[in-house]
Amino acid sequence: MDMHFWGERLDYLRSFARDHRVLHIGPGRDEAFGVTLDISPEVHPDVTHDLNSRPYPFPDASFDAVYAFSVIEHVSEPIAVLAEVHRLLRPNGFVAVLTPHFSDVASYVDPTHRTHLSARSFDYLIEGTELFSAYGFYSQARYRIRHRLLMLQSPWRHVPILQRAANRWIDPYERLACYVVRASGIYIELEAIK
Repeated sequence: MDMHFWGERLDYLRSFARDHRVLHIGPGRDEAFGVTLDISPEVHPDVTHDLNSRPYPFPDASFDAVYAFSVIEHVSEPIAVLAEVHRLLRPNGFVAVLTPHFSDVASYVDPTHRTHLSARSFDYLIEGTELFSAYGFYSQARYRIRHRLLMLQSPWRHVPILQRAANRWIDPYERLACYVVRASGIYIELEAIK
């Protein structure tokens, strides 16, 4: 996978939102898709709500997809938020998450970031992973990975072999190499298992 993947995914997500029921959480002033939910009334969301306050004001199985771009790092309990998103998704629905990688200084510069995430942080909700086996009891929500991409910082993102290696060997990359060849972000799509 390379950075072209993110551009293609964004095009796909735009197209998907035109024909399906999508909830976009925390879009702020960025491009928004579908029904918008944000804590700030100043950005004129469809629904004003704090993601740390659950349940969210929608019935079960209301959406085909939930988009969470640059928002999951702002919540106090990301696993609880993903569990609530699971409730809102229809069977086979998915959540698309974009967040800073913990090795990127941007993860720490913003004082509103409460969590610093790894590409494996989401494994708590993914059956068959090491983290799920050890800690899957934290939530009843279950997902499967549709796509996962570590996006390296410049100049490394322009070196395809490094981009592919980081994504193929995520665990060794995050344990050792990310402190030299830093990642800027994580994009992950998780499909709800219901």
